[in-house]
Parts: sequence; structure tokens; C-alpha cells
Amino acid sequence: MRTIKLFLIAGLLLSGLSLNAQTLRIKAVGDIMLGSKTPKPILPRGNGEVFADSIASYLDSADVTFGNLEGVFVSDDIKPRKCSKEAREAGRCYEFGMPENLAPALKDMHFTVLSMDNNHNSDYGDEGVAFTKKVLDKTGIRYAAKKAPIILDIDGKKIGVAAFGHSGVSYKVSDLATAKHVISDLNGKCDIIIVSFHGGAEGRDAQHVNDTTETYYGENRGNLVQFAKTVIDAGADVVIGHGPHVLRGIDSYKDKLIVYSLGNFLTHGNVNIRDVMGKSAIMDIEIDLTTGNLVQGKIIPTKQVDRGIAVFDPESKAIQLIKSLSESDFKQSKLTINADGSFRNN
Repeated sequence: MRTIKLFLIAGLLLSGLSLNAQTLRIKAVGDIMLGSKTPKPILPRGNGEVFADSIASYLDSADVTFGNLEGVFVSDDIKPRKCSKEAREAGRCYEFGMPENLAPALKDMHFTVLSMDNNHNSDYGDEGVAFTKKVLDKTGIRYAAKKAPIILDIDGKKIGVAAFGHSGVSYKVSDLATAKHVISDLNGKCDIIIVSFHGGAEGRDAQHVNDTTETYYGENRGNLVQFAKTVIDAGADVVIGHGPHVLRGIDSYKDKLIVYSLGNFLTHGNVNIRDVMGKSAIMDIEIDLTTGNLVQGKIIPTKQVDRGIAVFDPESKAIQLIKSLSESDFKQSKLTINADGSFRNN
């Protein structure tokens, strides 16, 4: 599966990560929404080629390229189900439905695995969920849906991916007993386990992580510190968060990486991307295939421009932000983050 070519080796060297048959390389991002028909149509030109043109070169050369699909793919005859007509027209309620023709853009950006566990997954009802699965199957992208962990076969290694959330029929981030059971069961079948979660409060005031239960509009969004530690104790090797729509800090527990939120990576239209809401990152991670421990990583800073196009950020604002938040929120962390975005355990 890993075909060693000169251009691939060069790309790995430039990124600061080494090619090593004993490690698994993961590139992970936060929320992805390629444009939506609702609440008002805001769509990219053509079939979304602009997205691959702007960011694909930063997402290649990984064993697993992961993101959270914030919304569903829909056809013309699938209608939104979440909002009332009044709330939709008043802009008080949001439903994200992406036209089917945009799906190949995900493949062109090198995504291999997506989470389908978030609070916009059911915006178009069960019909939208089922249609999205068919579209992703056709596109050749695997997905971890609600209560549906998957196992990937990569170079003969079994890589488990389990998604957790806070809505509908999710494995809930607030239910630690179930989280422990799900990961313990998966641990017996896999060499490496990646846990994805959609949780936490939302917005520019939700950048910090505390060891307390977070709520948003009265909904329990989990104690994410305890959740991350619980799944790692049960066998998870890397924990990747999304949902707050802003970047959060990163930490290490038992030498396993925890990424608390990767923010809005590519959310074209109908999503606030002003200031910190539009700052994001690609987390480039290398983990040991034997132990699951973090070997090294790199924060690749990105931002959104125009109506929501992900581009590399030469000012490296995401590195500065993640480093500052991590040092503030996790003072006892073993993780060292350097000014260039590289990080590793002490």
C-alpha cells in the first residue's frame, strides 16, 4: 500500500515526519461542509474543484486522512427535516445539505475516513443519512457513523475508528461506561484505535478545556478530559475532537495524543468563519504501530478565505493559538510544542 516514490519521500522530509514501516501516519482536520442548499443556497463554483486546488497538497501522503463531515449529501428530492419553516427562514436554525456532485472533491483532497457523528448528520432525516452513506461508498471513502465503529486494513494492520457524539443515537461523550465498553471491545480486534468525538460547548468563548462537564443550550456536551482518558484507558491510541467550531489545545495522556478540537476546517457558506472561527489546522501525526504511542507530530496551520475555502496560513496563527491554549490548559503535560508547529512527548 505504501509505494515509495521520490516525490513522496521528499514530501515527508519537508513535513518533518519520517517514512517508517513501524509507524502509522494520520492527517486529521475538523469540520467539513462543502456548501449547502439550506438554510440558503451557498455553493462553490463547479464541482468544488477549488477546494482541492487550494489545500489538497497538504493532505496527501498519509495512511489515514480524516475529517468530520458536518452535514449530509442530498439529492433534489431529499428535503430538510430538522428545522421548522419559520425558524429556517428566520435564520435561527441551520440544516446542511450538500449536493451529491461535490462528493468527489473529498476524494480529490485525499480524505480516506470521515466521521458521520455530529449534530448536523440528521438534518435531512434518515433518508439523508442513508443517501450520504451511498455517496461515500461510491466515492470510495470509509465512514464511522453513529454507533458504527469500523476497522480499516492498512498494510495488514487493523486500524479501528470509532465516532462519539452528543445527539440522537450517538455513542455519547457523556456516557463513559458505554465509551469504555465500545473501545474495550474494539481493542480486542485492532492494532490501533482512533477515537473521534463531536463534543463540547461552541463558539469563540469555548476555546479552553476544563475538567468539567460542558453544556450548550442546556445540552450535555460531555466532560471531554474524562472522556479522552476513559477511552485511552480502554485501548484508544489517538483521540481527535471537533464540534466547538474553534481550535482547542492538545495534550498527551499515557503517551497517547489528545486533540480537543480542530475547529472549522472547510465550511463553505452558512458558517461563521470570522476571526478565530476561521482558523484551523491539519494535525499531521505519526504513532508507533506497536505501542500506539505518539512518535512525533506537526501542526500545519490553515485558515478559511472568501465564503469558506481552506488555505495554508503563512502567518501560522493556528500554531500560535494551539501552543498558547495547550500551555494554559495543560500545565502538567508531557507534550512539547515548538514554534514551528512540531511536537512530541518529553
